[in-house]
Formats: sequence, structure tokens, C-alpha cells
Amino acid sequence: MKKFLLAIAALLALLFICGLAGSSWLANSSGRKLKNLRSAISDAGDPIYYVEYGSDPVPEQDNAFVLLSESATGIDAYSELVRSFKAENPSANSSAQQPASSLLLQKQETFFTENSELFDLLKKASQCQSYQADIDRSQGFGASTAHAETSRRAIEMLADKASILASNGAGDAAVEACLTGYRILHLTEQERFLMGFLIECVGLEKLGNVVQQTLSTCEVSEPMFEAIDKQLQQFNMNTNLTNAIKVERASGIQSFQDIQQAAKNSDENQIPIPAFFVGTNIGQAYFNDDESAYIEYMNECISMVNQTKTIRDQRMDVLMAELSSATFLKPISKIITPDMSSIFDAKDDATARLRALRILLAVQQQPDVRVQTLPAEIREDPYTSKDMISSRTSDGWLIYSVGRNLTDDAGDLTPVAPSQRPLDIGYGPTTAQPITTD
Repeated sequence: MKKFLLAIAALLALLFICGLAGSSWLANSSGRKLKNLRSAISDAGDPIYYVEYGSDPVPEQDNAFVLLSESATGIDAYSELVRSFKAENPSANSSAQQPASSLLLQKQETFFTENSELFDLLKKASQCQSYQADIDRSQGFGASTAHAETSRRAIEMLADKASILASNGAGDAAVEACLTGYRILHLTEQERFLMGFLIECVGLEKLGNVVQQTLSTCEVSEPMFEAIDKQLQQFNMNTNLTNAIKVERASGIQSFQDIQQAAKNSDENQIPIPAFFVGTNIGQAYFNDDESAYIEYMNECISMVNQTKTIRDQRMDVLMAELSSATFLKPISKIITPDMSSIFDAKDDATARLRALRILLAVQQQPDVRVQTLPAEIREDPYTSKDMISSRTSDGWLIYSVGRNLTDDAGDLTPVAPSQRPLDIGYGPTTAQPITTD
């Protein structure tokens, strides 16, 4: 009996030693993999942690963020004016409520007239070279981005003003208001985060619609045509999204460190992870594997930015299936990993609109130009890598991308409902108005 107990004890001791050795190997192996992934980020010249994205302070007079912050009260006042009116007149946008819509236009025009200094401030902000917000990057995903809402509302207000100016026949003034909006959007790209990228996509859509309205209804001078085309050339949505994903990746890596630290500190332990588990080799391997999976996912997303939707969707399906199949593993990755499919589509929508608008500007300036002779980089449909579809109808030029369903729906650019997207993405039909040389 004694020999049997000794044998059992020896076996248990052996198993314990093997367990320690195995857990140590897992921790070291997963640690080396994670270290290599982080080193690859650093070797590419990108910060690993969100806090490392800080930059040298920008003088206030050169910082568009400061001027936009000064404009926030006026911007909020305008947003509240529109919101409260629509709340009191829920059918104000319908054709059956023209008196209500006319009253809103009157209120808007009055606001624009009485707040010229606000628009002077926004124009001044748009002429700055830098945009540096006062973000506390040590907070990671918890960092406040409330200022992004101010930028979004500013673009909406500028688009509304430009639309009213175009309705009144003031083509150059409408384009000038749009230019201010475009320049502000371009400046906010310097912040490089996904929410800001999506706000940029929405802003480009709103401003593009007003530019089309202006070109269809007003005379626009040749210098303004050149100015708007030059500004549109500044937007590279692939580069912008790549930078935003890198910042998102850095925020996620920082969050892994914060979560582990919180789990080890019993006073701050607000997550269901026992502190003793975090301090073991198995716990460390568990976290290393989770963080590695997150970095690999984000790296894959970066590599997919320039790919077409068909290839991208196939790869995303595989990535999401792999993440979902890890039943008890990678819990943090599952929580903080963004849904990139819809963001990729928003990027392609914005790119298609930018290119369609540049083609529209070209054919407006030169009615006899052949679209096929325009630069390839503005003709390419981001969804298919083929040429955008363009035709000259009896009502004017129609230029569009096949959109997210990858099907040519004959230039169906009108959503069935406000909450839905159009089947095709682009502009038209747009008739050419006279161009002045003033």
C-alpha cells in the first residue's frame, strides 16, 4: 500500500512538473509571438500604443481644432434650431408641408445672416494647416471624442447654407461654403480614428450632393471649378482608412494592457477575471494569445483596404468565423474588434462619390470630353476596379458606381427610404450650366 501511495505521489509530482513546464512553454511561446507582432508594428514606423500617437503642440492660431471649439456654441445653436423645428413639425420635409418647409428656410436664412462671424470663424479654421484635439490618449477607447460631433454638425450647417445659396442662384458662394466644409473634413483626417473616418464619409456625401445641386442650377466661375476639383484631389480614402485602423489597433493593444493591469489590482478589478489567474503562466498565455489574435485581425484589415469588395468580403467571413469558433478563447478580441465590413463599404461609397464628382466637374467644364480619356484613377469604380458607368442622357450626365450589390441598377441613385442606401452610388442626371470666367 505504501509503495502504491508513493507511486501515486510520484506520478502526481511528475504531472505537476510537466504542467508547470508546459504552462511555462505556452507563456514563453505566446509571448514571443506577441513580441514579434508588436516589433513588426514598430519596425513599420507605427506606434504600438495609442498614447504614442501624441505630437508636438500646435500654436493655437494655427490649430483648426481651437477655432472649431470657439465655433461650437454657434454650431450647436443652429443644430438646435433645426432639431426643434423638425420636432414641432415632423412632416416639414414632405411635399405636403411646403409652408412648414418655407418657414424653416426663413429661419435658416435669418440665422445665416445674423451669424456671419460664425462662418468667418469656420472659414478661418478651414485655412489652418493643423488639427490637434485635446484628447487624453491614456484613456484608450475611453478617450472623449465629443469634438467629432462638433465637426459633423459644422459640415451639416455648411451644406445647408450652400444649398440655400444655390437655390438663390449664388453659385460661387455655394461652392465657397462647400470648400470650407471640404477643407475642415480634410483637416480632421489628421486625428485618424474610425469614428472620425465615418463622419468624413457622411460629410463627403452631404457636400457632394450640394455641389451637384449647384452645378445643375447655377452659373459657377471657372476658378471655382478648379478650386473644388483641386480640393477633392486631397482626399485619399484608402490612406485615411489605413491610418484610422492603425490608430484603432494601437487603442486595442493599449486596452489589453489596461485590462490586465486592472485584473491584477483588486481595488480596480471591475472585470470578471480572477487576479490569481492573470499572474499564472496559463493566464499570461491566455492573454498573449488573445492580444495576438486581435493584432493579426487588425493587420489583415489593413491589408484588405485596397482590395475589391468581393475579395474583401470572402476574407472577412473567414476572419470572423475563426474568431467566433474560439468558444472560450480570445474574449477581449471578440469585444473590441470593430465590424470592418460596413466600414470598408462606407470607404468605397465615399471613394465612388469623390470620383463621380470629379468626372462630373470635368464634363461640366468640357461638355465634349470623352470620359474614357480622363485619368484612370478617377474613372475606376472602387467596388469592381472597372470604369465607373457614365452616360449622357436627355436630362444631362449620369455618372455612378455599381455600389454594394455589385450590380448595375441603371443609375438608381434615389433611396427607397431615408434610412436606406441607393442601389448605385454617384451623381446625375446633371445638366451643364454656363461657366463664367470671373
